[in-house]
Amino acid sequence: MIKGRKYRTVPMVMVAPYFALMLFTGFIPLFYAIREVANPSWVNLEGSYSTLFRILKDFRVVPDLRHTFFLLLVFVPVTIISVLALSLLLDATAVRGNTFMRLVFLLPGIVSGGISVVIWMYFLGRHINWNPGNVKWLIAGIAFSSGAGSWVVIQYGSLRSISHEILEAARVDGCNRIQLAMRIKLPLISRYIGYMAILLTAAAIQIYSEPALLTSDGLTSNWWSLNQVAYSYAFQTADFAGGTALSLDMLIPSVIIGIIFVLKTDFLKRDAYQ
Repeated sequence: MIKGRKYRTVPMVMVAPYFALMLFTGFIPLFYAIREVANPSWVNLEGSYSTLFRILKDFRVVPDLRHTFFLLLVFVPVTIISVLALSLLLDATAVRGNTFMRLVFLLPGIVSGGISVVIWMYFLGRHINWNPGNVKWLIAGIAFSSGAGSWVVIQYGSLRSISHEILEAARVDGCNRIQLAMRIKLPLISRYIGYMAILLTAAAIQIYSEPALLTSDGLTSNWWSLNQVAYSYAFQTADFAGGTALSLDMLIPSVIIGIIFVLKTDFLKRDAYQ
């Protein structure tokens, strides 16, 4: 009995810091935001939860939604396909420099989005005149370069967790490398692919640092993304209710996708990992 309690206590102690951070940086701010939305706002002088819908009538929201859909349709799929392709190549290739290549892919992920913008602007130079309609490709490229490397390492780790016996059995049955990757490896790591897709989707919807830093060079407006509009409401016009409402509107799609992913997959089921 005492031994059983010990084994239950150790995991609780290990996850306690995570729950503390989740409480103080996640649930408490979310609870405060839900209460703040009902306060009077420039878009809803009477104040109510209808601010969540009225804020969407802002003239800046529709253009920013177009930018968001562009990132969802281009940045997210390209990142997923590129990450999986590179991860499968690393996993299928047994060479001496394999460990070094994993480090090479990891290094860009260490660089934050803001630093990536500075590096890109240093190499591009201020003398280059960008067509405003093409800046979205630059932002997508910056987001890709700063995040794809770390995802390659993560997905490579998921591929290495596949049982060697399963792979050997597939080879005995006549699978070549392409069939092994498409029919065996990818289905076995599908839960990790879904997890990556959710985080990339949330990053695309809530993108901020890349367009915000490019604003200083005149490449984007100060409301290129929805997050920038929320920032302008909260800290430029002192309309915290309006900024909070738009922030919650950005949060809702990610939460819905996350709930569907958890309920419709075996990502959190213990027997799926045995």
